[in-house]
Amino acid sequence: MLESGSGNPLDQKWLVLDRLLNVLNGKYDVPGKVTKDLQYARSLTNYYNDDPTDSNRISELPKIESFLNDAERTLMIIAEGEGDDFVDEWNKKLFDASQGKEVFKDNKIQSKFIPGMPANFDFVRFNFKEPVAEERFYEICEYENVIVEYDDNDSSIFIFGEKSNINNALKEMSSFFTEQLS
Repeated sequence: MLESGSGNPLDQKWLVLDRLLNVLNGKYDVPGKVTKDLQYARSLTNYYNDDPTDSNRISELPKIESFLNDAERTLMIIAEGEGDDFVDEWNKKLFDASQGKEVFKDNKIQSKFIPGMPANFDFVRFNFKEPVAEERFYEICEYENVIVEYDDNDSSIFIFGEKSNINNALKEMSSFFTEQLS
């Protein structure tokens, strides 16, 4: 299950805790604070990773560690209900993550800031497994009066506009979604 390679210890610890949360969430009543702690930790980690040499960003490290440690503490207490082997397995994953070993692959989604986009527009972002036909997307978006932007890989798509127009465009694009599921 462990993959070779190395990763950022903060990212890896977050990934392990996120996976553990997903495993435990269906079986146990996990406090909402755990999810919030992981969300805050991820946001601050992304901020820090943008420029780890910036002193303002470095000052966020104690907060990140605090959020991750609080989430870990709560999740590991809950994990005890699964037995000692389960706890040992996840403790090993957490230890490996703290050493910078790549325990889980991080499929990062690049956020994309689009300058000049009016603040009163709604938007939706989604990813396809395979690149899609841009021409048809542009036709639908033009007809529905929304703006479409592609990420560099042509599989991340952003649609901007009024909410009702976005909904109409998504309905028209439904055939693209079913193609991706097949």
